[in-house]
Amino acid sequence: MGSDVIQQLVMLSHQLHQQGLQPSVGLLRSKAPMKVSVTQAIDAIKRFNASDKAPAPAKADDARSIDALQKRVDTLEAAVAVLEQRLNKLTQADADSATE
Repeated sequence: MGSDVIQQLVMLSHQLHQQGLQPSVGLLRSKAPMKVSVTQAIDAIKRFNASDKAPAPAKADDARSIDALQKRVDTLEAAVAVLEQRLNKLTQADADSATE
């Protein structure tokens, strides 16, 4: 049972990390759905710190954020294209007036 509790605490540590929180003994003990000893929390944090802390698959909110960012990038790329066209016209106009 001790190993199962520690594994659950490691998973909880990953969840907290994804929420932008740094897992600590006190935080684990307060957020865990079961009674957790200090030594169990310490062991879980050691395992969490030893892991690669890889992000979990994207959630629905992440997908919406990615879509919103992609739309913004597309809009900005279109604006840059328009500015480049205007700059080319100005450059061409300057070149034409210099040859006159």
